[in-house]
Amino acid sequence: MWFLNKMCTSKVCLDDKTVVITGANSGIGKETARDLYARDARVILACRNMEMANEAVEDIKNNPPSSLKSVKDCAKNLLTNEAAIHILINNAGVVAYPSYEKTEDGNEMTLQVNYLGHFLLTLLLLPKMQKSSPNCRIVNVSSLAHFYPNVAKR
Repeated sequence: MWFLNKMCTSKVCLDDKTVVITGANSGIGKETARDLYARDARVILACRNMEMANEAVEDIKNNPPSSLKSVKDCAKNLLTNEAAIHILINNAGVVAYPSYEKTEDGNEMTLQVNYLGHFLLTLLLLPKMQKSSPNCRIVNVSSLAHFYPNVAKR
């Protein structure tokens, strides 16, 4: 598919921008963080696992169940410690848990991680983002996994 091999070629300097990326310890989120960091953005990796996040930070600099509480804690930390947030990239995601699994909030795991968590974080950060810049941006990342419905049979 022709659209699977496209890359961002922007070289825009982002030295005055703060970017928050969920799920940035691996995959698309990590590579997005790598690119934005290389363009001097202040990149905040919002990840469930701090050890993996710290490993990702080191990797970027050098070449368990989710809960809505963790989303709220992340938002509270960002709202308290960041003067501005210009770009939010909702990237965190999971694919095809082998069995039906509920989070401690009572939601199905995939639904909560891929949708509800992003929605909650966006709602909590939006007022600060709007105050940070009239040109703030929210990017919601998705995958093509829906084209392969037989990958995960429950």
